[in-house]
Amino acid sequence: MAPPAPFCAILVAAGRSSRMGSDKLWVDLWGRPTWRWSLDALLATPGLERVVLVVAADAVTRFSDALAPDRSGRCLVAVGGDSRADSVIAGIWALTGVGYNDETLVLVHDAARPAVLPELISSVAEAAAGGEVAVVPVVGVVDSLKRVRGGRVVAPVERAEVVAAQTPQAARLGDLRASIEEAHAWGRPITDDAGALAAAGVPVHVVPGDPTNHKLTEPSDLVAMRALLAARATGEPHGTAEVAAGGRCGVGFDAHRLVDGLPMRIGGVSFPDEPRGPQGHSDGDAPLHALIDALLGAAHLGDVGSIFPSDETPAGVDSGELVRQAVGRLAEHGWRPTSADLAVAVARPAIAPRRAEIAERIAALLGIGPDAVSIKGTTTDGLGITAADGIAAWAIAVVERTR
Repeated sequence: MAPPAPFCAILVAAGRSSRMGSDKLWVDLWGRPTWRWSLDALLATPGLERVVLVVAADAVTRFSDALAPDRSGRCLVAVGGDSRADSVIAGIWALTGVGYNDETLVLVHDAARPAVLPELISSVAEAAAGGEVAVVPVVGVVDSLKRVRGGRVVAPVERAEVVAAQTPQAARLGDLRASIEEAHAWGRPITDDAGALAAAGVPVHVVPGDPTNHKLTEPSDLVAMRALLAARATGEPHGTAEVAAGGRCGVGFDAHRLVDGLPMRIGGVSFPDEPRGPQGHSDGDAPLHALIDALLGAAHLGDVGSIFPSDETPAGVDSGELVRQAVGRLAEHGWRPTSADLAVAVARPAIAPRRAEIAERIAALLGIGPDAVSIKGTTTDGLGITAADGIAAWAIAVVERTR
């Protein structure tokens, strides 16, 4: 087998985390800061020669001191700019300064995507080295898209030609530098490297991305990210790292405001001692709503709103019944659920004392064993939509073909 083609990487870690409210790159994720997960994945990928860690000017010492001694030789630390594009340019010049030329294959990755896997990095690098001029990993969009103007929906957006771009994105060093400089010269906005390259006339090809390669943006994103990384680290059978051949993985999210006097239901289980419950058209069971979205998304069958619109669904309906109907819809299209992993963010009640009960209830709704369902509870430390007055849930579901 031929050795992998050599490449370099630029890890962009110079952002200020304005929407997160705190420095997301230094959030502890099971013993490692966010940026270290991305760096470690890059360094574990066959073919990587050098990686430039681009950081804010006042953070150089902090990042440099946090590099493991045995890895500092393959890592350069450079000072980034005010924008992501400026930081990429800084990384390019750092590579040029140590002898890399315009033909060097370079992958650019956002440090705020800690769940990136070496397999995805290799896929992008191999595609670019195999003759594609530039490469971007993408995932399909499962939600219905609308064009909005003045706060009103004016037209639908066809999903067939719409994808969500991820990182790392690959290009030759010279093409990447020239495209960013051209965008600056013409005053074109730069949202990512693929956009700059395409605008400059460089062909940009796509490869399948990873649905779990999420970017940390809001405080609530940390809950799902911790759950995902924990499942990978422990190798639990209900984790999302392993999907059988031909299977699919979907992600769902839901959130509700908590209101006095309403019943509290979590994962199909009632908490009668709670004084507040979720406000919604149905019973407001956020974990089950997230699970429905994850199931439908995995099978590419829409979302909970398109399958159960409010004007056609009875008010106060048991969300467990909606899960059963969603499973039935999957069966009609030749799919069945095999596992589910849920994380619930709520100040109270505590999930742990009734975790087994909730898992058994969800397993019964899905028609799978309780050992294939995971449910975790957490809080957001007083931040975000679930500070004290809300409940949010994330779900990852894996489905497989029945025919």
